[in-house]
Amino acid sequence: MNTAAFFVATKRKTMIKYCIWDVGQTIYPFSLDHLYEWGLKNTKDEEDYKSKHGVKSFDYNPYMRGELTNEEFAKQLCSYISAEYSKKALLEINKYLHRGVGKPFEETLQTMDFLKEQGIKSGILSNALPFLGDTGLKEIERQYVFPSYEIGALKPHTEAFRAVKEAIGCEYDEMMFIDDKIKNVEAAKALGICGIVYRKNTVFDEVKRAVASENSNHHEQTPLQSPQDMTR
Repeated sequence: MNTAAFFVATKRKTMIKYCIWDVGQTIYPFSLDHLYEWGLKNTKDEEDYKSKHGVKSFDYNPYMRGELTNEEFAKQLCSYISAEYSKKALLEINKYLHRGVGKPFEETLQTMDFLKEQGIKSGILSNALPFLGDTGLKEIERQYVFPSYEIGALKPHTEAFRAVKEAIGCEYDEMMFIDDKIKNVEAAKALGICGIVYRKNTVFDEVKRAVASENSNHHEQTPLQSPQDMTR
């Protein structure tokens, strides 16, 4: 008997533990069209407003990073579109942003149900407007919700993904990330995260394939006794 021979057993080990979702155009549709129409009615310079696409060309990043209060944001937006700021304007901006939020995609909800069946928790990483902080899915546990204005970083920057990883307490290769923007998905992939570009009609099948592929390719090796040891 070759006493130098060893046997190795493999047992399947789940790799993906968390699926992190973007929100706008991924969990639900979102549009600035309602806010645009509000701005068009309130601007003092309609020609300039239309030429620069009004509220759609405003830089929302400082607000989404949590650097501005709601009031500061509303004042800056009104100034940008040459509209008069008031408390009424603040409330209307909030109202018309909320009107831009649609119902969750059925395909997304179906995919989340599948992930839950696999023991994979869903979370959120979103470049989010604080005004819309109350529009998330109640099915997702708050501890797995990471809006940009709380973590102080925007996708596709590494800091945003690192914040999620450290808060959850997992490794990058234990995460899946789904976003409709290719640059965000590519940034996630560069860190070792399983990334999927969201397409409403294909997301369920892509996620199912990814889970099966990642989990089947990840094995834990367990060395067994050598033949010599087994005779002792």
